[in-house]
Amino acid sequence: MCAALKQFFVKRLLDFGWEKYETGKRILMRQQNTKQLFDYWNRVRDGRLAPRREEIEPSDIRNLLSDTFILEVSGTMRTISYRLAGTRLCAAFGRELKGYGFLGHWVEEDCFEVAKLLSKTYREFQPVVFVMRGKTDSGKQVDYEMIALPLEPMPDGSTRILGIATPEKNYYWLGTEPLTDCSLRSVDYLETADIKDMGTAPLAPSLLPPEIHMGGSTKTDNEVPPIPQSSKKVAHLVVHEGGRIGN
Repeated sequence: MCAALKQFFVKRLLDFGWEKYETGKRILMRQQNTKQLFDYWNRVRDGRLAPRREEIEPSDIRNLLSDTFILEVSGTMRTISYRLAGTRLCAAFGRELKGYGFLGHWVEEDCFEVAKLLSKTYREFQPVVFVMRGKTDSGKQVDYEMIALPLEPMPDGSTRILGIATPEKNYYWLGTEPLTDCSLRSVDYLETADIKDMGTAPLAPSLLPPEIHMGGSTKTDNEVPPIPQSSKKVAHLVVHEGGRIGN
């Protein structure tokens, strides 16, 4: 491949927000905040599938709180909403996020994919890192690195997800022009091979519709998607299965 053609393809990857695959080396977590929250979660769970909600001490992550959020997954209401959200995250969207539906941020074509990736977190205890691109009404945009970390199901059957959203850059306009449309740019599933098999941990109910019609085919909740060998194309995204993350 000639240098000019290679440069063209690299530029296209950057345009699509897939810069972390430019060198061929996968970078699962680029933001320090993401790494710190993951390390804290990993330490608190202490080899279990997930820690309990009451084990998460705000004072332990005080430097991360302004970007941190907790989502509540209700099987009864079939909703994913903010239970808590940091001040800087609320300011970025120009509103108090507590009680607000998480999928309300996303463009219509990405809502199903976001719900599906979160279902791997609350049903399969799978940490997920993804990049969200937020846009304002005036056309400004910013990429956020986000991570979703599972917590143990609550006694009432609901589930909590711990997460953080860190902007790639602290643009001067963030907090003054609210983000109105968000799209999904990339996804990485982290494999924590040292998680103990609890066996009795209950699975949270799926929030995905029982039947999804896509391109004339019908998918149900009972179907298990095939496991890709390395990567797969989902709409305008490339989804890579994660590598091993140690303690």
